[in-house]
Amino acid sequence: MPLSPFLDVDIPVTFKDQPGVQSAVLYTHIPLCNLECFQCHNKAAFDGQGTFLSYEKLLEKLDKLKLLGVELIIVSGGEPLLEKRLIEGVEFIKIEGFSVRIDTNGTLPDKVEQLTGEKVADGFALDIKIPIKNEYYEEEIIRFNEILFSKKEKNRKNVKFYAEEIKKSVKKIKEFAIANDFQYTILRTVKYPFLTEKDIGEIKKFAKETGIPFQLNPFYPVEA
Repeated sequence: MPLSPFLDVDIPVTFKDQPGVQSAVLYTHIPLCNLECFQCHNKAAFDGQGTFLSYEKLLEKLDKLKLLGVELIIVSGGEPLLEKRLIEGVEFIKIEGFSVRIDTNGTLPDKVEQLTGEKVADGFALDIKIPIKNEYYEEEIIRFNEILFSKKEKNRKNVKFYAEEIKKSVKKIKEFAIANDFQYTILRTVKYPFLTEKDIGEIKKFAKETGIPFQLNPFYPVEA
């Protein structure tokens, strides 16, 4: 059988990622991401040796997850929306009776529009990593570049571009969430050490105005 878009790595089962729902996490290719977030846990834990699951092996794993009572499959990465085979992989999972949530950094609004329009997934988790504003002070640019592009070239255009793309993606996801009673759709922020309490307040205000449930997660340093 052909290969799926999901890595053959350990599959966490959790109630935490989607509060109150037993979920399991599948990963698209972890290095495939257009951001370089500060101390990314997924990239730090990935040794680069993982191969992709065949659909036959994926089916075996899904059957076992079903026996464990898993209701929701969460697709993480990397950035799943960069995976060319994402839709076929999600459709395969849904045929097996699972709901699917896709986690995204929100920088690909055209892909978000495609997925919401075609109703490929049942929900989205979108990460809001910095305050979303029209203008930023220079010291904010420096701090926010460290969060978004810790190992890449940094400039003020990158931060402003990120904010504009997030606005577009949130608009599409909000429309989708309203039509689906907000099931399996959340906005999330990691409390990075570069964020001030004022920053967190601005992010919370932005999230509240969308009406989408919001989750503030603690920052855990990557272990050396």
